[in-house]
Amino acid sequence: MPREIVGKGLRFSLRHAPCAHICRYCLISESRKRSALPFARFEQLVHRFHDWKQAERPELEIGVFVGPSFDYDIETLKGIARLRERRGAKFRILNLGGLRIRRGEELAAWLQERRAAGIVGLHASLAGYGDTHDRWNGRRGDFEYQAEILRLGGERGMVREEKLFLTKDTLPLFDRLLDFLDAIPGELRRRTASPFFYAGLATRYEDKRLTEDDRDSLPERINELRPAKFDTWLSEREWIPVMLETASKPRHLLLKLDVDESNIDDLERASCEEVFATREREYQESYRATPALDELCDGYGDSTNRRIYMMSRDVEGRWLDLHQRETGAAKPID
Repeated sequence: MPREIVGKGLRFSLRHAPCAHICRYCLISESRKRSALPFARFEQLVHRFHDWKQAERPELEIGVFVGPSFDYDIETLKGIARLRERRGAKFRILNLGGLRIRRGEELAAWLQERRAAGIVGLHASLAGYGDTHDRWNGRRGDFEYQAEILRLGGERGMVREEKLFLTKDTLPLFDRLLDFLDAIPGELRRRTASPFFYAGLATRYEDKRLTEDDRDSLPERINELRPAKFDTWLSEREWIPVMLETASKPRHLLLKLDVDESNIDDLERASCEEVFATREREYQESYRATPALDELCDGYGDSTNRRIYMMSRDVEGRWLDLHQRETGAAKPID
């Protein structure tokens, strides 16, 4: 029997701001293409679904991804803030990944505009130090550029957040990286360290993934940076018994829905209930051709694999890739 899929909400996605580089670990794709759909029309659609949720389906979640870069113009930034407010949150921290290069007065003016629009802090994702980070992020000088923006922001009273990736080649650089970041002026609001998820382009770098031995010998300076949401770092062999305990239970998923110029007319015409039901049915049908979790484990589980993954879905994703390579069957929507 295939896994039962239950939608717990919708996550609307718009490829609006083009990314200035492609990270080797990107969770999205290799494409730099952007949609021609105006953001204002996308925003109007999502507000309609928030109204529907509030009036009829309060148990559902409504999420938004507008990217892949946060290199938004000011009007888009304000629109993102309005959508974030519908979820009871604030859009106050701007991610630095994928920004085009700005220097000097242009960069200072860019920062000031965003501060005036309500941005109070900056978030940097770093894969190692210096050239190692640049190699992972696919752009020479990117480490220096992100550090420069963090310094400028700190000097202007902006807070910062940092996500630091742990791999076989970034681990030896961590002390140097942390010392460097600690010297940047301004308030550090949050810093986490973690392996890559098994998704997108990052699936190519299993040989760079930490092992149980690496995990068990991490210094406290790194261990204390584990993110609260994904702090259970287990190897595949450790995940397998955990996963089999719940193999027969339904999976509750936030259903992803890409919005662009090709489907916006249909989405605007259809009722919110119809859109949700259709997307849930598409997910269920995509899983119908996929073996159940325990069958995947029997066929592709590796009880000797000591590489570390942050969540069970990473391990299942690996099994689905192996299943696709062996059978040619399409993977379910994820």
